[in-house]
Amino acid sequence: MTGQPCGKPHYDYPESVCTEPAGHYQRERDPHAGPLIIDGRECGGVAWDEPEHPR
Repeated sequence: MTGQPCGKPHYDYPESVCTEPAGHYQRERDPHAGPLIIDGRECGGVAWDEPEHPR
């Protein structure tokens, strides 16, 4: 992989950070993705869109 990873933390699991390339995110087209980490243990993978802000 070249360049920096995205690094955006998951909104419910902040230990899980996006490992996609920086600047990749496009809602519903290119979600954040990375290993799902809960209490310091990898429990599979996760992909997520950023939550929408309430109006």
